[in-house]
Amino acid sequence: MILAVLVPVKDLSQAKTRLAQLLSAEERAALAGIMLTGVLEAASRIPAAALEGVRLRRVIVTAHAPSAALGRRLGFEIMSEQDPQSESDSVDRASARLEREGVAGVLRIPLDLPLLAPEDLARLLVPIRAGCAAVLVPSLDGTGTNALYRSPPTLFPSHFGPGSLALHEQEARRRAQDVRVLPLASLALDVDDPDDVRELVRRGQPCPALDYLRARGIEERLARPDAPAANASRPAASRFRSDS
Repeated sequence: MILAVLVPVKDLSQAKTRLAQLLSAEERAALAGIMLTGVLEAASRIPAAALEGVRLRRVIVTAHAPSAALGRRLGFEIMSEQDPQSESDSVDRASARLEREGVAGVLRIPLDLPLLAPEDLARLLVPIRAGCAAVLVPSLDGTGTNALYRSPPTLFPSHFGPGSLALHEQEARRRAQDVRVLPLASLALDVDDPDDVRELVRRGQPCPALDYLRARGIEERLARPDAPAANASRPAASRFRSDS
């Protein structure tokens, strides 16, 4: 069985604009690069036992030359884009191409998962290898989609953005019976806004992204009177179920 891990990457110099109140443009780009490196390294070190019977292709779709160069150094295939329109469009175009090339299923993961480890991807592969047509990992607030697997890769269109989990699950269940929503705390945290940074600091789990932020005094920045306020509409840390 041929599967693919697909990582869409935009121009990192324009990344993480919602963190502008906490980090400079240079710091945001550096943080995005650190998280991307971690995601690619995790995908490169999935335990061999989890890949038994699977040929795994590792693919980046991007128009960002530095990210493409990083991907090549880590053994990723590069699908170059000239004029990316949206993440959903990029993922769906790449998925359709991979399907034409004989790939049975595509797992899309984002670049900004600071706590991702190879073992997390091994856990994701369990329902995939069992034959699930779709596997969805919710975001921290339970509304976004932080990992999406589809088999075949064009089973349904992508809807990344606000409320994507419900849209993806609805599409998946309309087309297949074997659909799994798999909460994984390590994949739930994607760093997009100040609340995500607060959660990363609160957890205190060692990782390069947290090391970088602490080296730049992130706790002091969050404690300043002019720091962006916590989003009261978000539940507290318990908003996300434990890994299951």
